[in-house]
Amino acid sequence: MAEIPARHRPALRAALDDVAARMRPDLLTWVRQYGESGAQLVVQPEDIWAHRWTDYAERPDGTAYGSIPIWTITESPSDLSAEFEIAADGRVELTNVHVL
Repeated sequence: MAEIPARHRPALRAALDDVAARMRPDLLTWVRQYGESGAQLVVQPEDIWAHRWTDYAERPDGTAYGSIPIWTITESPSDLSAEFEIAADGRVELTNVHVL
């Protein structure tokens, strides 16, 4: 477990909101295949930033990476998680959404 620093939360929030709104179909393969009929994602709660399944690490060059659990309408959290990369300038890229 590691807490996501406050400085990265707005950019991560925006990226996760795009996934929840299904604006990133390239990341929805596991979401569509989750359970018998797929998962319906929700706006992620504040609990994600310091959840026991949250992982975050910074590299010496100022970049960071990690993963964060994803909530659905039926599970909080689900077995889905999002992996991310954070550039030294703070840009966030979600690199994968998958089952833990």
